[in-house]
Amino acid sequence: MAKPRTYEEKRDPATTNEPFGDAARGEAGGTLVGAFVVHLHDATRRHYDLRVEANGVLASFAVPKGPCLDPTEKRLAIHTEDHPLEYLDFEDVIPEGNYGGGPMIVWDRGTVRYLEGPSERGLVVGKLDMVFSGRKLRGRWALVKLGRSAGRPMREEDAAAWLFFKKRDAYASETDDIEARDRSVLSGLRVGELETRGLTAGRLSTIARSIAGGADACASPFTPPVERSGLSELPGDAPNERAFEPDLDGLRARVERDGDRVILVEHGDPTMRDLSAFYPELVRAARALPAERFALDGTVVTFDAAGLPSLPRLAARAAEIVKGEAHRATLEAPVTLVAQDLVSLDGAWLGAAPYEARRALLCELAAGEGFVQVSTLLPGPWRAARDLARSLGLRRLLVRHRRATLPAAPGEETLRVSEGPTPEIARVDHGSPKAALREVRITNPQKVYFPELGATKGRVIAYYRSVAGALLPHVRGRPVTVVRYPDGVHGKHFFQWNVPPQMPAWMRTVAFKDEEEPERPKRGFLLDDLESLLYVANLGVLPIHVFSCRAASLAMCDYVALDFDVKLASLPAAVALALELRAILDAIGLAGYPKTSGQTGLHVLAPLGAGHGYDTARALVEILGRLLVHRRPDLATMERLPAKRGPRVYVDTVQTGPTRTLVAPYSLRAVPEATVSMPLTWDEVRDDLDPKAYSLDTVPGLVAARTCPMASFAEASPDVGRAVARLAELWAAAR
Repeated sequence: MAKPRTYEEKRDPATTNEPFGDAARGEAGGTLVGAFVVHLHDATRRHYDLRVEANGVLASFAVPKGPCLDPTEKRLAIHTEDHPLEYLDFEDVIPEGNYGGGPMIVWDRGTVRYLEGPSERGLVVGKLDMVFSGRKLRGRWALVKLGRSAGRPMREEDAAAWLFFKKRDAYASETDDIEARDRSVLSGLRVGELETRGLTAGRLSTIARSIAGGADACASPFTPPVERSGLSELPGDAPNERAFEPDLDGLRARVERDGDRVILVEHGDPTMRDLSAFYPELVRAARALPAERFALDGTVVTFDAAGLPSLPRLAARAAEIVKGEAHRATLEAPVTLVAQDLVSLDGAWLGAAPYEARRALLCELAAGEGFVQVSTLLPGPWRAARDLARSLGLRRLLVRHRRATLPAAPGEETLRVSEGPTPEIARVDHGSPKAALREVRITNPQKVYFPELGATKGRVIAYYRSVAGALLPHVRGRPVTVVRYPDGVHGKHFFQWNVPPQMPAWMRTVAFKDEEEPERPKRGFLLDDLESLLYVANLGVLPIHVFSCRAASLAMCDYVALDFDVKLASLPAAVALALELRAILDAIGLAGYPKTSGQTGLHVLAPLGAGHGYDTARALVEILGRLLVHRRPDLATMERLPAKRGPRVYVDTVQTGPTRTLVAPYSLRAVPEATVSMPLTWDEVRDDLDPKAYSLDTVPGLVAARTCPMASFAEASPDVGRAVARLAELWAAAR
């Protein structure tokens, strides 16, 4: 299975926002059907990048002039470095100074089927005969290596040159309008608008508030259309009074976005069950639209070979996903959300605005021809719209009053007009809510992560699975940041401050502001269950770092921590300081919970309970550290410069802050021995403590054999005010 080495060598994960995924999944026997993406990239020079799935990565080609629908036009395509599969959904502005710096949109995305054997073989022999099923590129296309048919060895300087061209079929056209179709199929933005998407979002918000008349967003129940059938005339059909749109066979749904959280609920479902996991491409597209919060109504459709919406095909897709075949189902039956109405945007409820104003704003939110696209209006009056629908093979029309509000006033209700008797609308069976929708597919389990131990990624996944019951209570509901080692402990690594764009629909996240970069909001993971934990582990995560606050109250600190760093000292000295700290905590009425750092030091955590700001927590932990150093100046120092510490233990109190983190209990550490940050009983905090005894291999057995020493941590509710007062008394007496 290929790994895009050159891709990683050209990029620094600390400075670029591009994905460094580990989702390679190569197919046994080669790739016959896969995904493709075309990026429009405004780098040093504007160009297109074609990427097709092969061998678990994306084989990539820079196409300077872009695709052309005219079969007589053959475009140069330069074979570049392979990209990770996560690049299928990458759309962002690559920061200047990085390789390929500049904005990049997903110009097209879809499925590719290889006609002459696996793509891996075609790349070797220099010919790919393909069928694209995308939003813009459809039908047969070819990539042919230059010089392939010349019967002579390829010159080294020409080895990367291919030709990319359309083959003659029903989708070919000598009138090529590719350049005019310049919007992203995810966000609907043009490449030049990506850098100013914040301004676009602000403009849409301003429009929403102006037409809403100041009304705040509220729950707006779906009102079903009034059913009619066989109408030859439509009473009151005044010119331009009504709008006519096809009523497509599909799943009628409401889609709501709040930051990275996207839910999709079927109209009329009394349980309000979230079906977003069945439609991951719609979740990704909703996250890409230029508004952080909105609710819209529409129909989820998939199309048959004739280009008509197919409810049976949509139902078959859902059945495949329930069986755990999500990747295949989304490739074979991609879906589109045909948006029909905008209910709210950026906190403004739009129900009081007329339908035509809501629709105009919806057209700006979901511009283009992507995964979310606005329904098409048929030209009126009624007879003309009805006749056109018949000619297109459409059986039903939705008829709306252009001035209708939500809910509509009497006489302005939406009508569903059908040919002949009103048909029964079939339902899509989405199976059990606990079906295979949250399954985490493990990739590359055989990859070696800890060479000295011969420990693979599969063993890391197994470790986190085995300790999840003990670990999750300490991270549940708290933001976490993770450090990814996609090539193992000795490979390139990077902090994942922001969640990746391709994360599953069910993955929960939380937005926060970094103290050091408040102008750049970040979004972290919430690891609330086993699937979430396994998902991040599959990204190549080794250590997990947890915040000292809850996602619901980011400004409130519910524990403080002291880190005894023994890099230049001895562990027995850290043990003596931890025991001294325990005595101080006992004296002021706080509990202390020790754990190994997972490397060479010790941590002691003191829970505060709910409702305490970081100013209080910082003052508390700072005095604790100073009192400890005052009592044991021979062993402890708070000097931050290592050269000035000497052989003393560094008492680190700076890990308490709104975005300060500490390695989580039971988290692995990225060291050759694969050690773990292990919770301890106070009886285990003694001079012969060996942190290396707690590792990938030993901790699962310990977890199974005993109760977690930190089991009562979250239940603590001390009198913090009294503890602060007592600590102040101790500090005053010491000075």
